[in-house]
Amino acid sequence: MGYKTLQQITSTHDGKVSDKWAAYLNAYEEVLAEYQDATVKLLEIGVQNGGSLEIWEQYFSNLQTIVGCDINPSISQLEYQNPSINLVVGNATEDDTAKQILEHCNSFNIIIDDGSHRSDDIILTFARYFPVLELNGLFIIEDLHCSFWEEFQGGLFEPFSSLSFLKRLSDIINHEHWGIQKSRVEHLAKYGEKYGCEFDEEELKKIHSIEFINSMCIIRKKEADLNKLGKRIFSGQKELIAACSEEYAGTELISPDQSENYWSFQGTSLEDQLSNSLKEIEALKDSNETLNHKICDLENKILEYETSVSWKLTKPIRLFTSSKKAS
Repeated sequence: MGYKTLQQITSTHDGKVSDKWAAYLNAYEEVLAEYQDATVKLLEIGVQNGGSLEIWEQYFSNLQTIVGCDINPSISQLEYQNPSINLVVGNATEDDTAKQILEHCNSFNIIIDDGSHRSDDIILTFARYFPVLELNGLFIIEDLHCSFWEEFQGGLFEPFSSLSFLKRLSDIINHEHWGIQKSRVEHLAKYGEKYGCEFDEEELKKIHSIEFINSMCIIRKKEADLNKLGKRIFSGQKELIAACSEEYAGTELISPDQSENYWSFQGTSLEDQLSNSLKEIEALKDSNETLNHKICDLENKILEYETSVSWKLTKPIRLFTSSKKAS
């Protein structure tokens, strides 16, 4: 069966407005092709004018449901003929909104975060909705260029930005090779503390791959056992350089102990240490500013006192004289 490409659909789309960067369409073409005739349950956070929902409707031939969520109450004005398209108004990171979303569909195989692009919302959204992503599903985050901008809680070396989080998340894929006693949840603990969210160890085990392209991250979810390195497999008969197949065939990799490796056992990264130092500097600045205010107040009081004393000292002294004249 011949399917239209996203490029073809978007170029001829004349319905509600959709806004996607060209690189996204190319990436979606690659990663979503396998879902084009599959049963699709899609959640998109951030729908704006609602055009993307119409495009997904055209692209997926076996669409079961689409849930579009946006914080803007104006999206309630959007209307769709297809009853499989549902809208939820609210902040997707809040309990009430999440409840409404999951009432429409309790799990999804494609989740797209095109919401506020703020680091806190991206991390909170992942923590909340990755557990309801089905196995073999995709969790896609758009517009990560915002992670480099201060107004979106970002910066190239901002340790709590969304991209810093995703880079750390990529370590989890290789958890079995760390060589230290540290859980996946511990590795993300600073983000949970910062943004008030929790991560599940069993869910984190299901991260199969993380792919970065310009401004986009694509996270694939699979059964935990499929994410392990597995056993060593040899093929062929001629060992002309190194004879090792008999010794290592069928074995699993055992990572060396890294508990004495400074770059493995230290609790915080250099970025974390820098962040903590900057916080200490800011705290000292605040403390210093408070002290400066106190000093200024004291100096003003001293000045008032000196002025008062000076006035009293320079005021002419009138000696007491009797009103009676001497006889």
